[in-house]
Formats: sequence, C-alpha cells, structure tokens
Amino acid sequence: MNYLIDLNIIFDYYDNRRRELFPNSVKVIEALLKIDNYNAYISSSSIDNLEFIKAQELKRTFGFASKIVLEEFIKEILSKFKIAKTPAYLEIDYKDIEDSQVIASARAVNAKLITRDNRILETYTDIAMTAQYFLENQEQKTIDFANLKKQYFMYQPYLEEAMDKILNNSSYIMGSAVQELEVNLQTFTGAKYALSCSSGTDALLLAMMALDIQPDDEIITTPFTFIATAETIAFLKAKPVFVDIDEKTYNIDPTKIEEKITSKTKAIMPVSLYGQPAEMDAIQAIADKHGLKVIVDGAQSFGSTFNGKTDSNLGDISTTSFFPAKPLGCFGDGGAVFTNDDALAQKMKSLRVHGQSKRYHHQYIGMGGRMDTLQCAIVNVKLKYYEKDLKLRQEVASKYTKALKNKDLVLPFVDSKATSAFAQYSIRVQNRDEVQATLKELGIPTAVHYPMPLHIQEAFAYLGYNKGDFPISEVVSNEIMSLPMNPYLSGDEIAYIGKNI
Repeated sequence: MNYLIDLNIIFDYYDNRRRELFPNSVKVIEALLKIDNYNAYISSSSIDNLEFIKAQELKRTFGFASKIVLEEFIKEILSKFKIAKTPAYLEIDYKDIEDSQVIASARAVNAKLITRDNRILETYTDIAMTAQYFLENQEQKTIDFANLKKQYFMYQPYLEEAMDKILNNSSYIMGSAVQELEVNLQTFTGAKYALSCSSGTDALLLAMMALDIQPDDEIITTPFTFIATAETIAFLKAKPVFVDIDEKTYNIDPTKIEEKITSKTKAIMPVSLYGQPAEMDAIQAIADKHGLKVIVDGAQSFGSTFNGKTDSNLGDISTTSFFPAKPLGCFGDGGAVFTNDDALAQKMKSLRVHGQSKRYHHQYIGMGGRMDTLQCAIVNVKLKYYEKDLKLRQEVASKYTKALKNKDLVLPFVDSKATSAFAQYSIRVQNRDEVQATLKELGIPTAVHYPMPLHIQEAFAYLGYNKGDFPISEVVSNEIMSLPMNPYLSGDEIAYIGKNI
C-alpha cells in the first residue's frame, strides 16, 4: 500500500511541541519508515509550502530563516519521502486549490492520504484517513507473487522521466530510445547484435524466418514449455518435433535429441525454462555434427549464464521476452533477438519492418515486429538496475532452498555450469491442488507453469502424439508449482511460506 503524508503530519513529526500534542502523527511516520512494504510520499505541490512554513517557524524562533537550514530541512524530508507528482488531469476544487492538488497527487500514485485536515477528511472519504485510523487498521501484509508495483514505485521518477520524454517528442515508433536500448543490451550481454522486437513470440518468429524455415521443415524442441515455443514453429507450417525433458533441470534432454533427427530437421530449439539455460555444450555439439541451427528460447532467462556466457550468446540466435512478469519486463509486450552473425542480424533487422531494405523497398516477406519506443525507454531504465535485481532473485532463491530443504519437496536444481535468472522458483509436490488451496487461504499465491505438456494439447493433436509419449514431462506437469518470486521478497515472507508449506 502507498501512503501520501499531508504537511500537518510531517510537521507534527519534526516539531518538538507538536510531537507531544499529536503523538499518533509521530507513530505513523515511524511505522512507514520502518516497514519496507510501504511507500511514503509527499505531494510535489507541498514542497514550497514545506519551505514556507519552516521559514515562518524559524523567523518566529530566531528572528530570521537560514537558507542553509531550510535547504537541509527539505533534503531531510526528501530522503524519507518520495515525491508524488501533481498530474495534469487533476480536478481543481476552487474552494481549496491546495487540497485538490494533494488529493490528485495521492491518486496519481494509488495512495491513501494521511492527514489531520478535517475538511479533507470529510470531503474525500474514499482516500483520506486520520493517523489513528491508519494505526488501528493497517492492512495485513499479503505476499505479492511478482510484485510489479513495488518495482514500479522503486524506479518511478526515472520511469516517468523516460516516458515523458517520449510523450513530449511523440517519437512512438523507432525513436532514439530503441537504438539506445539495443546498444545497452549488447553491452550487457556481450552479444554483437541485439535487436528489439514486439514480443518474445515474435522474437522466435524472426529467428526462424531469418534461418529460412520452410513448410514441412522440422524443429526439435521440448513439450514442457509455454505454447509460443512450438506455436511459432507451427505458424510457419514447420513441424515441432518433441523430445522429453531432463528430470532435474526440466530442460530438453540432449541424450534424446539425436534419435529424433531426420533429413527434414533444420534446427534445435532448447528452452531455458524457469530461467536456466539447457545443456548447451551437448546441444551445440549435436547441432554441429548434423549441420543444424540452434535457436535459444530464452524468454525466461535473460541475464543467466552457461559456462560463463550470457544466455544471449548461446546458439545461432537467442531470443528473450520483456513481458511484464519476466525478470526484465516492460509495461506491455516486447522482446529481443541476439546473434553474433552479421548476415542474420541484418536479415532480422529487415524482417521486423516488413522485409524492408530501405523505405518501401521490400527484400523479404517480413512482419510488423518493432518494439514501441515507449517500451524500449522503460526497459532501458530497468536495465540499469537489472544486475542488482538479478542478484536479489538469486538470493531469494537461496533463502527459499534453505527454508525448504527439510520438506518433502523436489526443489529447483541449477547445473554447476549454469546460473539461473529465476524467473520462477518452482517446486514439485505430490498433492499440488491441496497445497495450493491451503496456501491461498494463508495469503500465499502460487502458480503452475505448466499444467499440460504441449504434446497432449488439442492444438497439437495433428502431430499424432499420445499420452505417455513423454513421461517425464507429464509427471512434472502434474507436480510442478511456482512460489512467489521477485527480487523484493523479504526473509520474513520466505520464512512464512516455508513454515506453512
């Protein structure tokens, strides 16, 4: 929950005389500063009033207002409270313009206003509360599965600045933020080329189109993944050929690939499930032996590594997704393709803008696969903090493993040659439905990625697979369950989950 603090509450906290008169105001500030899950704000419209009121107090006490003291006072306030902007869409109450600005700021950050102003309390009953009400009715802490709100409010000023820049210059398609992101992705991953695109799904399509995958070509992949992996193969009228998974990593089992290779096989598409790359040494060796291409579906694994290489440097083409719930997400759909091959990079660059070599000159049949400038700007901001977030995800996973090690569960396994981005922290339980129902009652959300392997999905019935063809995928899909995973899970939350499981 977010809270916006009115000026009267702030001055109660900072003035010794008021602290005695209004102890609840002091308790509110102390509570908000102590509890990490809260975001405390002041309205941007209040900052000059803060300075003015403080100046008047200093003049009454000392006969003058020191500019240095005023500056330090404002710095102190801003070190504890974030600024909530006064939005352009505010509804002005001409009876009290200042109040309407404060209320608009609270609504802009989805916050409740804590105040002693009786007029505000009576007029804005949906959003305003007293300090006493806050102290008596603090919401029970609930665990957020992905905690996208927390991340947004952490980086809000930088995100707003980046978005405002795009909105103000109206460069919505292929603006400068697109190239900036691609350069930054290349720097982060070490890949020679990084091209943004409209989604993780379209990233797979671009990769296969660049490799000239044709109808009836075969691509070997896993049945235990999100449908987009095989769906894109089928979309191009090629044939997905499934191989069962390794029981520890849940990624494609390289020992079962060669038996599925035919004269029609053109590529292998391993999936870095839950954030961990597949056994790429073995897969690449098979591809090299048979003259096949490798496309890495890294939708969940951006920033992971295998043998010291980022997953974006694996295979002929690696792809990722910036779907909001991914480890590095935008505010809609987005994705990227990575390659170290000059020709493939140039072809994909052309394919994502309808096969153009230059404006209105079309070398290929392509697609509208560009990533919006606004989404690129958002990912650009988040990328600056991604290394830190990635480490936090790995720390959360480590705490989970410690908390759950003595339980009757199958915990995630990370190959010694790999690191995981931990898009999910997935465990296996025998009585999944019962466990999920009980945890839900306790305020612990869970998810299942994925409950039905692709070979028994109706959409792929035409491939002729039957239940039992890929037994490990089927067993895992019946037992797998993902726990809340995000960089901001606290130790207390992890302990609570571990205790209740």
